[in-house]
Amino acid sequence: MRRVHVCLLPTEILLVVFTIIREEPGTRDSLKRDTNSIAALARTCRTFKEPALDVLWENISGIKPLISFLPEGVISRTAERKLSLRRPLSTVEWKIFAQNARRIHSLVINNCNLDEISEQVVEALVSTPSFALLPNLRKLQWLDDRECFFPLLRTLLVPTITSIKLGTDSSMQLWLSSFPKSALLASLGARCPSIRELDCVYGHYSDICAGPISEAVCCCCELVRLKTGVLNAQALDHLASLLSLKSLHFQLSYGDDDTPPTDSIRMFTSKLDELSITATSHTSLTQCFRNVHFLSCRSVVLSIDSDCMDPDEPYDPLDIPGLIVAFSECFSPVLEQLHVKFEFNYDNESILNDHRFAFGFDVIAPFLQFSHLTMLDLDWLCTSDVDDEAFKNMVQSWPLLEEFHFGSGDRWLVPPSLTFTGLVHLIHHCRHLRRIDIHFTACSIDANSEPFSITLPNEMITWIFVGFSPIVDPKTVACQLHALLPNLKDVVCHGWGGDDDHEEPFDGQWNRVNEYLQVLTEGAVLREKIGGLWEES
Repeated sequence: MRRVHVCLLPTEILLVVFTIIREEPGTRDSLKRDTNSIAALARTCRTFKEPALDVLWENISGIKPLISFLPEGVISRTAERKLSLRRPLSTVEWKIFAQNARRIHSLVINNCNLDEISEQVVEALVSTPSFALLPNLRKLQWLDDRECFFPLLRTLLVPTITSIKLGTDSSMQLWLSSFPKSALLASLGARCPSIRELDCVYGHYSDICAGPISEAVCCCCELVRLKTGVLNAQALDHLASLLSLKSLHFQLSYGDDDTPPTDSIRMFTSKLDELSITATSHTSLTQCFRNVHFLSCRSVVLSIDSDCMDPDEPYDPLDIPGLIVAFSECFSPVLEQLHVKFEFNYDNESILNDHRFAFGFDVIAPFLQFSHLTMLDLDWLCTSDVDDEAFKNMVQSWPLLEEFHFGSGDRWLVPPSLTFTGLVHLIHHCRHLRRIDIHFTACSIDANSEPFSITLPNEMITWIFVGFSPIVDPKTVACQLHALLPNLKDVVCHGWGGDDDHEEPFDGQWNRVNEYLQVLTEGAVLREKIGGLWEES
């Protein structure tokens, strides 16, 4: 047998090599083969065994892998095929369990993982004879909402944890507020004082969880990223004092008589890179930004909770200019990403056709100072009063844009002043664009005149979203789009979403544009192929 090369003897080098093997990108099948390869390396020689096992067990999903390594006489299956135990574990068997448990640094548990084990397994795990079930755990994701498993969760909360996410395995569902959850959250900071990343967004916005999560946050002095719900003034004061904090996602208070904790928010100065705030109204956001300055923030997400809005009217149009001015005074020109997330999805034509909700250049102008923007999301605004010339002035101020959403989020019936010429200005001045969502009037323009004649095609965009954009002459529009965006394959638009009897005026014409684009694209491919044959001959 050949000896192991002396360069591979240090454990640190072996750990790096085995980690590279495990993390090699590929399909799920290749990932399984890589895991098998590491297991085989562990059986190769004594030198490889411990480093290979450390890498093999470093990141796992669920408790089942640990239980599976117990002796066969201990493990059983229930009638539902859940993993179970015939009897409590002996001291020797706990030592076998601990040999691998101590190697685990990252654990993900979701509802499927918990459905794989029986009550007997849970009872055994929460009765572990040692102080901690996984003594070296660093990262924990607990994605299950059932409180019957909370004793197991408490057993996993150890002082070594630096990253924790509590929630569900559905992106559409939040933790629901309850007393058991609030009791668990209140103890989180004391149990895991070294947390650097905390993600716990709960629903129902009640103080039953707001107080405990605020208490937990006040115990965390090394936070780098925080994503949670409502925080009280004491927690915000604590966060403002942390030099380590770089990313903050939270909600403004949802009480009827509460106002945003502006005095506490004012204490944030130049430390944050990312900020995300969810509020119930544009007014509360405006108050939040009053006399506040985030000098180094590069990414901002502003969300309005549509569930708390007046069902008869989405917002007061008079609130929007004040919000935009307050925002522009709050953040510096280093800002790179701005998302304004507000989906009210109204089918009420009286609102969608109300010109009071349409905004023009003057309202959006305060955003022009953010010349470093790579992503701008204003799809919730009705931008029907922005014409081609005003739009040109806007996009000239954002030359680095890669993703742009502008007025296309809802089915606004107010006719847009922006035409196909405005789209040409966008392509001409923003050379890095990869995604476009825009509300405009698609019409025929003179391809021999500026700006069309001097605009270089964008070959990175393969689809665009046009919302509820009106269109005239689909064939000409398709030709113009193909000239501007030669790799464009699909144009997506709003369907009406109402009764089947309602005739949507633009959907059929945009479908025709897609049909023409398919023919144009196939023709371009064929011409390129023929050109290649001519060059070869």
